Amino acid sequence: MRYDGTMLMTEQLDACRDFYRDLLGVDAEAGAGWANFPLGDGTFVALHTPWRPGMTTTGGSQVLLLRVDSLAQESARLTALGIACSEPHEIPGGAVVTLSDPDSRTIQLIERT
Repeated sequence: MRYDGTMLMTEQLDACRDFYRDLLGVDAEAGAGWANFPLGDGTFVALHTPWRPGMTTTGGSQVLLLRVDSLAQESARLTALGIACSEPHEIPGGAVVTLSDPDSRTIQLIERT
């Protein structure tokens, strides 16, 4: 078994598609009710409108973790695009910044040392 991708449910497909395009720096493959962002290593982040009630309620229980080469560069790039990022803070093995998508999902960018 191996990891394939992450699907995020959203009622705000257009806003989230624009946000993740800017965050990931790639255009989405998209269709009616979905958008898929290939990450270049065979994995992906996908957005989808819900097909049953309750699929968009996260309650803060999920955090999307994305590894970056430089927190300083990514934070500056995202801030210039109007995406608010926290100050970096140290964690075991690296540092993280935290931000939120249009659905208030928590995203952490991680720079490993």
